[in-house]
Amino acid sequence: MVVFVLAYSPTWIVPPTAPIAPITVYVTDYGYHGRLVLPSRQGGLVQYAYGDWDYFALERQNWNKAIAALLIPTQGTLGRRRIKDFAELRQILGPDWQDILLSFEVATSKAFHLEESLDVRFDRNIDTRVFNPHNGLTFVKDEWDYTLLHNSNHELVEWLEDLDCRVKGFPTLPNFQIQEVQP
Repeated sequence: MVVFVLAYSPTWIVPPTAPIAPITVYVTDYGYHGRLVLPSRQGGLVQYAYGDWDYFALERQNWNKAIAALLIPTQGTLGRRRIKDFAELRQILGPDWQDILLSFEVATSKAFHLEESLDVRFDRNIDTRVFNPHNGLTFVKDEWDYTLLHNSNHELVEWLEDLDCRVKGFPTLPNFQIQEVQP
């Protein structure tokens, strides 16, 4: 019972207070994993996701792959998608976009630095690149294994911490929510 409550309780994102040169970033919460959307230094937005290579990137989605991804270390993947602007992001998310999109401000320098580091990580394995037309992401194999204790939501928490956010909760399932802090 305790595990069930922990798994389904919210994971709180506490954005930084008074970030220098603030810029808006987004978290998409699809109910089973979250993704990060950053403003891009090149203009527009860029979405990043992490998951299991077979299950997420190649869409080999069956019970065997799902159980393997949860119970044993499997090949991780980093996904990326360039988005023209916020209107395109809303179109991608669909008519219920407000139900799955969280937004908050962070320091512009932190957002651009994280984008740069994720792009370097992505480009390191560019020769493994595959495009998934179902979710619109381009994936590469990642150097980190995907495990129950290092899944898409754990990776997202690390990215949020790189943006100077604090994260409270048990991020096995996303259920991300914003906790506003009064300055």
